Amino acid sequence: MARFTPRRIRFGALQGDSADEGDDLPRPMLGRLQARRSAGIAEAAETLTQLPGPGESLHAVMTARLDMSDVLNALLGKIGRCDSVTVATLGYNRRNFKAMLRWLDAGNVGRLTLLASVFFRSHNGDLWAETLEEFRKRGQRAACCPSHAKVATLAFSSGERYAVEGSANLCSNGSAREQFTLIHDPGIHDWHRGWIEALVAKHEGNKSDDSDAD
Repeated sequence: MARFTPRRIRFGALQGDSADEGDDLPRPMLGRLQARRSAGIAEAAETLTQLPGPGESLHAVMTARLDMSDVLNALLGKIGRCDSVTVATLGYNRRNFKAMLRWLDAGNVGRLTLLASVFFRSHNGDLWAETLEEFRKRGQRAACCPSHAKVATLAFSSGERYAVEGSANLCSNGSAREQFTLIHDPGIHDWHRGWIEALVAKHEGNKSDDSDAD
């Protein structure tokens, strides 16, 4: 009987940093990547042309071109400064990470709290370590725990409170379609912000956390 060892297949990174940044790509591929990003940014702006009023919600379907970070960036550009943003995401990529730092450094966001998954951390250790370092330099908080949630809350200086619920991570989705709901409601905003911040407080500083006692 022949003996063999099957090749191990890695189900790893949600999206490679080098691919996302366009490092080492031939010029034609880099051009296509830049065109795709531009289309995603335009799609986010078009999707948010008409924002929901108080107590209303906007339901949207996203194509694979669109990052959820593009949606949040479009909201910041449309409404203005945000005192507090909380994000729960399975994962993100380096472009999303740099976008979050730009929000903070430009003063577009005053406080940013990030909750990611232990799955993401286990496959993107270098990016997670860099995230913690840069967040702590800026007095911001981040943690990982067993989580598959994709939610964001935004408390604008104007007094408006929004929550974003959906199937999409911060990074562009690999599937053809994702969906999200933008809700203009302070109660829903506060509820989501509360549980995200509670999980960050519980798991902040944990280097290994593959189970959740809750």
